[in-house]
Amino acid sequence: MAEERRRFPRYDYEIEVRYSTQGIASVEGYTVTRNISRVGARITVSRFVKKGDVLKMDLLPGASRDPVSGYCRVVWTKNLTKPSAFQTDAGVEFTKFNTEDVDRLLATVK
Repeated sequence: MAEERRRFPRYDYEIEVRYSTQGIASVEGYTVTRNISRVGARITVSRFVKKGDVLKMDLLPGASRDPVSGYCRVVWTKNLTKPSAFQTDAGVEFTKFNTEDVDRLLATVK
């Protein structure tokens, strides 16, 4: 069995996400997390999002809780054919998020 290399536990939990790339020809979209940890998440994004891109990201946990907003960096991508060839799986690392806000959000999913 492979040794776990992650620093923080990852939770299989869906949270609605609004994201956008930076720059003149920005890409915007909505998705849900496939899993999330204190330092990052796995999400499905537009195929136009590439490794190294910086995303503005709003985690929208629902009407009863405040959104958590910040920036993340795409650290890996994996092309998908289903549900759509126009989407890709992406691992993102939170780079400019308030860690207290992320901890508050994760307290509801543990």
